[in-house]
Amino acid sequence: MYGLPLRTGFSMKIKGVILNRHDMHHIAEELGVTENDVLIKDGILTVYNTSKTCQEIVDDNALITFVAMAVEIPVEDISELTAVVEEKVKMEFDLSDFEDDD
Repeated sequence: MYGLPLRTGFSMKIKGVILNRHDMHHIAEELGVTENDVLIKDGILTVYNTSKTCQEIVDDNALITFVAMAVEIPVEDISELTAVVEEKVKMEFDLSDFEDDD
């Protein structure tokens, strides 16, 4: 079954700050991506590169700088920049659950 193409982006470790929804909104806004393209889990921030603006920032090797500015932390608090590809999620369900009884 075909789905949407997998997103690519970058993950980075954020030290010394706990990011909240407001921070994620600022990061997304600075990078020109949607809020769904910015994720945080266990101190690891993932930004999926889904906009022309974000691609230009990545091409200029300025992603960490933009993230640091968006959440007002020193660039030194961001480390381990790693390229990532979205993981495919396999969804299993029974189509008969969606059949109309009529």
